[in-house]
Amino acid sequence: MSEVSNRRSVLVATGLAAVGSMSLGGDASGLHDACAAALNAAVDAYETTDLSATAAALVPLERTSRTVPGEHRLRGRAALDWMRLHAAVTTAAAAVAYDRGQHTDAAARADRAATLARAAGDGPLAARALALRARMVRPHSPAVALQIAGVAARIAGISPTRALIAGKVVTSACAATGDTPGVRDAVARAWQTMERLGDDDFGSPGFALETYSPADLALACAEALTTVGAADEATPHLERAETLIAGSGRTGMVVSVRMAQARAALAREIPDREEAASYAGQAVALSAARPAQWLARLVRDVSDLADLRTGQGLDDLVDATTPWLHESWEAESGPQRPAARFGVPGPIGVMVQRAGGPPTVPVPRLAL
Repeated sequence: MSEVSNRRSVLVATGLAAVGSMSLGGDASGLHDACAAALNAAVDAYETTDLSATAAALVPLERTSRTVPGEHRLRGRAALDWMRLHAAVTTAAAAVAYDRGQHTDAAARADRAATLARAAGDGPLAARALALRARMVRPHSPAVALQIAGVAARIAGISPTRALIAGKVVTSACAATGDTPGVRDAVARAWQTMERLGDDDFGSPGFALETYSPADLALACAEALTTVGAADEATPHLERAETLIAGSGRTGMVVSVRMAQARAALAREIPDREEAASYAGQAVALSAARPAQWLARLVRDVSDLADLRTGQGLDDLVDATTPWLHESWEAESGPQRPAARFGVPGPIGVMVQRAGGPPTVPVPRLAL
């Protein structure tokens, strides 16, 4: 792990552990500020910190944000503020679990976060948790993913999360079914939403809870367009993403762009295996200090595409990332989710329907 990455891991872990060790008998307002600052630090360091370190560091923060309201018998606005904070922490924990391949844990956390955020009156945060849930459903049923995305879009308002839903969730779901017009329409709608936002809404490239960078949108659009065979249309988006992340130091984001460039190089009318191998090799090298199951699987997908289109896969990179698939990652047991009518696990609070009315996210009545 690089010195900078290691330093950030230590800072995040130490900061969140300190929050976890704080007495619940102190001032709840001051503790809330400390927890919020710790969460911001974890989010800011997400792209450069080892995922297992981030997951471990979030544990005390998640526990504290869950227990403080009861310990202090909070009511009204104070209770809602803590509920929203707990929802934000749980959303971050769900993202970490998803990136580590712990999809059952990630789904349970995303469901819980969406319910809490909606109850706290934070539509965009609830929508962000649902967007993550939709991404987990998409491989099994793109149709269900689109239904969840529809719910999320309606509660997101005009926000960075709405652009994320159109650009990352809807485009990928349409791409999974080969719906090229649907992909293009979602791409256009996502950029239209981005144009209505301000610079503060863009934040930094990579993982975030409240912002969505044009670099992330460009990457998502490129990935979807490449999937439906429009690699030439994807190229300008990839170029924009690369320009926006240049010198950012956001390792996870750089890795994602490199892998998208590798896949696009193979998806063009005349595939270029050497170009693809170069991009994928850069991604793997950058991830040596931050190995992730999602990247190992993506390397295999790109290698299979290289074999299909050029007759030669990326065997060396597959071998290098194979250990990343077999780490011993134990997910926490989470609440059981109701089965959707499509036979796919449905998120808590979303009634997935085969036909008729749209799915809904009910607002639970919690005693405050």
